[in-house]
Parts: sequence; structure tokens; C-alpha cells
Amino acid sequence: MRKQQIQLIRHLKENNEPITSASLANLLDISPRSVKTYITEINDMLPGTIDSSRKGYLIDKEKAEQLLEEERSLIPQTREERVAYIINRVIKRGPVNAYDLCDEMFISYSTLKSDLAKVRNALSKAELQLANQNDTLMVVGLEKNKRKFLSSLLYSESHNNFVNYEKMSESFEGIDVSFIKDTILSKFEQYHYFINDYSLENLILHSTITIDRIRNGYTTTEGGKASLFLKSHEHELAVSIIKEFEKRFGIRFNEIEVTEFTMLILSRASNLDYETVTVENVRQYVGEDIYELAQQLIKDFSAFFYIDLSQPEFFVRFCLHIKNLLIRADSNYFSKNPLTDSIKQNCPLIYDCAVNAADTVKKKTGIYLNDDEIAYIAFHLGGALELQQTLTNKITAHIFCPGYYDLNQRLSDVLSSRFFDIMVIGGILTQEEEVEKVNTDLIISTMNLKHKANVPVVLVSPFINEQDLRNISNAIERIRDEKKRNIFRDHLTYLIKDELFSVEKEKPDKEEVIHQMAERLKKLGYVGDSFEEEVLERDAVSSTAFGMFAIPHAMKMHEKRTGINIMILEEPVVWDETEVKLVMMLCFNINERYIFNELFEPISMILVDPDNLNKVLKAKSAEEFIDILTELNV
Repeated sequence: MRKQQIQLIRHLKENNEPITSASLANLLDISPRSVKTYITEINDMLPGTIDSSRKGYLIDKEKAEQLLEEERSLIPQTREERVAYIINRVIKRGPVNAYDLCDEMFISYSTLKSDLAKVRNALSKAELQLANQNDTLMVVGLEKNKRKFLSSLLYSESHNNFVNYEKMSESFEGIDVSFIKDTILSKFEQYHYFINDYSLENLILHSTITIDRIRNGYTTTEGGKASLFLKSHEHELAVSIIKEFEKRFGIRFNEIEVTEFTMLILSRASNLDYETVTVENVRQYVGEDIYELAQQLIKDFSAFFYIDLSQPEFFVRFCLHIKNLLIRADSNYFSKNPLTDSIKQNCPLIYDCAVNAADTVKKKTGIYLNDDEIAYIAFHLGGALELQQTLTNKITAHIFCPGYYDLNQRLSDVLSSRFFDIMVIGGILTQEEEVEKVNTDLIISTMNLKHKANVPVVLVSPFINEQDLRNISNAIERIRDEKKRNIFRDHLTYLIKDELFSVEKEKPDKEEVIHQMAERLKKLGYVGDSFEEEVLERDAVSSTAFGMFAIPHAMKMHEKRTGINIMILEEPVVWDETEVKLVMMLCFNINERYIFNELFEPISMILVDPDNLNKVLKAKSAEEFIDILTELNV
């Protein structure tokens, strides 16, 4: 609603008697004719809101409050909301008067001027500019960049960075998003193309923005570089979808927009039947360069993270993913990943492996991958690692059961079957003297022991029941947790020394923190001259900050010694877009890289909880720091 319409509703709502059009005109400093126009428009929004009689106008107060409440929910309240509103308003509807914008948002001109500085900064990152000519604001730049920016803005406004169809429909009035979705799916089925849910949603969003822009007279006239990947089959599919869009929405795509839409499809979908692609023939699908790049990445995972990804099925899918990734880069249409933040926070080790892969891609191809594309690589790694559960996660148990027919063997079979994925039965003991000598994690006994054992004992009935199984399961979990906790403490004690721990009162910037910590490691003989530069390179690929803590480290693990340098900051330091109060700088010798795998993720998972982080920040020494972290590692 316009400012005067809202003022009109408020004046009528404050009065219990009818008010004439002349009185309302004087109050609002407008003509009586405008009063009648505004009242007609208000009643169109919500019929029956304002009643007209010879005495004047009388408002239904409940309906008035409903309209005002709806309007309040649409008016941006914070500076961030106003910046998003301004950008959306100016790009979508074209040039707008600055004073009209002030009226729409109910702010002063001085507040608007302050907000415009942030608007300019946001637009500059998308290679766009905000022009102001005689208080008329407009966005200047390539149409392609404007559409991309609208897409990113919609993602950032959505909960968990995830855009759904309802949000699209709300943002682009008059565009049938369901029709767009149904058309794409129908044509994909006709042309035997496959697309995942995230990529489909992204393609629908781009289609919706494109249709909205063309409907409003904004067409793309700047052609991108011709793509080596563009093929006639994808072009034919794109044209068949576009024809449906043109017919339904009364628009016309030009040749450049047809090409760009084709590239969108090519970078997000595939016509491959994955069952027909094997290790033997994948090279012909992806080409020699991509095949060798995928091989190099898998070798790096093994060399630097002790992660074996040599399985044929993983290699095939990884090759195909790398090919699609490079197609997206070629057309500059990187794919938005709605789970990026979640993966970065909850799977830090896997994400860090993916960051290393992104760095190799950049060095080999010159292509920079953003956080969303890095997270997609992490998807592939995580899926492969889930299949690699090994005996190192299992505990060993021995059964103490004096022989009686085949009871002990049947008991062993039941337990082996029930706990096959977390416990190995090391043997059956029939004499208590054997219990004292055996090397095991757990004793499962059918009778009370005369002497106390050195390891936990679970007493079960000869014919095992559900309660017995629950008791065994609980014991296994306690043992595994204790094992992890002991290994965790041992590693921390080995890596964190008094000379590598400090609490700082000053508030330096991020670069100075990295410099100070790298210099300390260098003077103590942990790292070489190039370490600081390598840490900065790693942080530039993807921020090493996780909320209020940061874990800076180099890409490769080739330092002289292994250690963790701890800095607690009493005043937070700005680290990219967040404020950090704890910095843990890691350096690893290649022979001890396995420790990185065992420490990086649990430390990150502990510190991502704000309550845990606050406890850790109270540490005054290396020993206290280790004690707190170990206690929290449950």
C-alpha cells in the first residue's frame, strides 16, 4: 500500500464516527478525489473494509487491523531487510524515485542514504552498479548479472539457504511456477534426461527469473563465450521447453537467451544411463583431461588424508561429477547448494578434503570453485566414506560361559549376528583363570566372577534376552566413547604444549593473528618459511572460520613437526564475515597425518556448540584447555 493509504486507514481506525472526504483530504493533504480513489483501492484489497454513507466514511476496525498487520509484515524492519528490499525493488521494477522508496519503507532520506552505501557494496560483488540521477535510482550492468543476483538474493532471504516453490511464487507475482516445473519435468522425461532435486529447483528458479525479466522488457543482449560442451540434443530440449514458456507467458526468448538456457540444462542435468558407464569406458565419456584430473584428486585424498577412494563405482561417478562441474564453470553457472552451511559445520573433515580438491582443480584448470561447488564434492566424498566402515570402529569381546552342550557356541552366534557391525567376538572362555589373562575390551559372562576383571563385564542369562542385549549395547557404547576420549586426550597432549598456548587481550586483524601464530610455530621449529603463505592460500579458497572459532591450516601436510597453536582472544577478531574468539592453527608432518583425521572433526563438532565454546574460552593454560575439550568429547 501507499503511504497515504496507510495513513487514511489509521485515521479512520482512530475514530468511531464517520469522517467526510473533505476532512480526510485536509488531514492527508490530498484532494477529495484521491481520497475516493484510495478508498476504492482499499476495498478492492479487502472487501467491506470501509463503508460509505451521507455522513462520510466508517471503517471496520478488525479488517483495518488485518490490512495494517499484513502491511507491517511486508515493510522491511532491519537494515539488512531494507538493503534486500531496495535491490529487489530497483532491479525488478526498474528506476525508482528515492523519496518514493522512503515512503514505501517509512524511513527518512538520511537513513536511505546510509543504506545505499551497503546496497552499492552488495551490487559491486555481482559486477553491478547503483546509479543515482536526480534522486532516481537504477542498477547498471549486464542483464545476465542482474538475473544471477536476483537468484542469490532469493536464496539468502530463504530459511536455511533453501528456496522452495512457494517462495518463488510469492516473489514473482503472476508467474505459474507449477507450470514451469511440470513443463521441465515432462520435457526431461520425453528427452530421457535426469536431474536431482536441488538442480531441478535451481533450474526452475532461473527459468522463473528469466520469464519475469523478459515479461518486463529486460532481455539479454550480451552473449557469453561459445561453449565447447554445447550439443544439438540439449539445444533441442531447451527449445522445446522454451516454446512452452513463450506460449504460456506471451514472451519471446532471443538467440542468446536460448543458448544460455541450453547451458543451464547441460550444467545441471544428464542424459547418461549410469548403468552403462564403467571404469573401462568412462574415459570416452569425460575426455582425457577430466579423467586424469579425477585420478589426481583421488591420489591426493589418499596421500594427504589417508582416504581410499579407489572403488570403481566411486571413480565413475566422480569423473562424471567433475565433468558437469567444469561445464558449469565454462558457462559461469555455478550450482547453488542449499546444504553448504550444514556440510561445512557438521562434516568439517570431509569439507576440508573437498577444499583441497577445489585447490587442485584451480591449479590444473584455472577454475575457481565457490563454497557451493566445494560442498557438492563433499557430498561425493561423504557417500563413499560411509561405505568404508572398518574393524577400527569395532570393539573386541570374549564370552565367559562354562561349557554345557553347545550353549556357549549358540550364545556366540547370537551376539555375533546382533552386533556384527560394532563388536568382534574374540573367543569363548570356560575357565575364570582365562578371563584374567585375555586381552579384550569386554567380557560377556553367564555367571558372576569371583575376582574383579580388568575390563568391563556384562552379566547375561544363558538364554539371552532383550534386556541382556540392551545391557551389552550400552556397555559397547561406553567402551567406544572411552576409547575415543582416551585417544583424543593422548593426541591433544602430544600436540598442544605450553609454548603453543596463549590468551591475547588485544584485538588484531585476521592477517595479524595468522602472522603471529605462524611466526611462533616457525621460531619453535614446527614449520618452514612458506607455511604462513600456505595458510593464507587455504583460507582464501574457503574460510576456515566456523562461527566464533577458526582452524587455519595449510593445504598440504609437509611441516617439520606436528602441533596445534592455540590463541584465545578476549576481544573477537573479524574473520571474513564472522567474529572469532578462538583460533587453533594446525601444522602436520606427513608421517602423522592420520592424527588430523582423528582430531579435526571431533574438535569442530565440539566447538560448533556455543555453550561448549564458552567453556573452552575460559581455559588459562594448555593443560586446562585439553581437560575441557576432552571432557566435552562425548
